[in-house]
Amino acid sequence: MFCLQGVPLNIRHIFLFSLIVICSACTTSGQLYYVDTEGNERLGCDVEFIGMLSVDIFAVEYALSLCAKSIVKKGGRIKESHLLKIDTTIPAAPCGEAWTHELAKQHFQSKYISKKRVWLYCFQAR
Repeated sequence: MFCLQGVPLNIRHIFLFSLIVICSACTTSGQLYYVDTEGNERLGCDVEFIGMLSVDIFAVEYALSLCAKSIVKKGGRIKESHLLKIDTTIPAAPCGEAWTHELAKQHFQSKYISKKRVWLYCFQAR
């Protein structure tokens, strides 16, 4: 039994608190606001990915980029113009194969593609 400011805590409370902290640390999120054709500010996208922080940032960036391109195409304006410059294309896999997690990992280990591209290719493989 532990005490925190006079409140008794048991192991379950500590475990639950630790689990909540760990899960919240594995979440990456982002929002994209835009100005519509009438001049109103609106929320265009609200993106959240849970998993590995090392690749989630790429997932959020990718989703926000696709969203930004869609908003601009429909006449909206965004502040984050760098999202429009992100290359979201996924080239064909080599030798007519389909992208798989294993194929993307092999190309990453051979330094043919970056960590960011591994995520994109694996995303297409789903």
